[in-house]
Amino acid sequence: MGWLIRLFLVLFTGVQGYAQSKRAGTWSWSKFAFALGFAAVAGTLVSVPWIFMNTPAFVPVLIAAWVLFAALFVWFIIICRRWKLPDGRTSLEADRAARRQNQ
Repeated sequence: MGWLIRLFLVLFTGVQGYAQSKRAGTWSWSKFAFALGFAAVAGTLVSVPWIFMNTPAFVPVLIAAWVLFAALFVWFIIICRRWKLPDGRTSLEADRAARRQNQ
C-alpha cells in the first residue's frame, strides 16, 4: 500500500512541476527525457548491487554504487542548470527571471 501512496505523490509532484514550468516558460521535452534517462540509470545503478547480496563483495559494491550515484547526481544538476531553453536562456536564467517577476 505504501508504494501506491508514493507513486501517487510522485505523479502529483510531476504534474505540479510540469504545470509550473509551463507557466514560467521553462518546460523542455529534451530536459524531461534527459531526467527520465538519468532516473533509469540511477535506479539501475543502486539496484544492481543487490545481485551480490550473498557475497563478500556486497558492501564494497553497494558503497561504490552510491558514491557513483552521488557524483552523477551532482553532474546531472550542473548539466540541467546550464540547459538551454528554446528561447536561448538557460534554465537558471529563466528561474531567476521568474522569481524576480513573482516578487
